[in-house]
Amino acid sequence: MTKPDDLEQSDVRDAACLAVEQFNYMEALFSALADRLDAFGREDKTILDAKRLALLGRSHAEQWACAFLDETNG
Repeated sequence: MTKPDDLEQSDVRDAACLAVEQFNYMEALFSALADRLDAFGREDKTILDAKRLALLGRSHAEQWACAFLDETNG
């Protein structure tokens, strides 16, 4: 018979896996955005700031995905 704690852990694990999947989508989106911004004027401050923000978003998505993976595996 399944214990309530087992169900709760399973729910948490499932939610964390979904969160990791969403963070992976965000990482891919930010990465694609940064790549596309490379095609524009590299000297334009607005473009450089947008690319920096996209790379920061990608980095944060990777960090959060790793944090959620560690929580579900640990």
